[in-house]
Amino acid sequence: MDSDRPIMPKGQIVYGEVVYYLTVVSCLVCIVGPLIALIDPEDNVMNPYFTFAAIFQGHSAQEVWTIVGGGFPGGHFWMDNFFTGDGFTQFGLALGCTSAGFALIVAAVVYAFEKIYLYTGFCLFVSAFIFLAASGLVQF
Repeated sequence: MDSDRPIMPKGQIVYGEVVYYLTVVSCLVCIVGPLIALIDPEDNVMNPYFTFAAIFQGHSAQEVWTIVGGGFPGGHFWMDNFFTGDGFTQFGLALGCTSAGFALIVAAVVYAFEKIYLYTGFCLFVSAFIFLAASGLVQF
């Protein structure tokens, strides 16, 4: 029965493993980040207590940023605020969203060692699109 099953290429196995573990790590980061924010609410881009109050009052996202944070600091504000609760949480979100890009790079290396250069090229091409989209350079 097992002989009828197709053999899974190593590149696909490695891709799946990398995405799996990066997603687990990003989930753990996104659990720890809010805890840090609630433990030290003053050391955040936006105080979570005032943020929740503004949200429950029915303000829009732009109004909440203006009222609580003094305006939206930009898409990747976590880079300047990594050791704050909300910065750490946003890092976890960015890691989870780009996990496929990192996994494609690792899969490209595996395909290159196996001399499957077409798949290597596809992996690098798609990962470039993922990182370009995540960078914020392309906006619609």
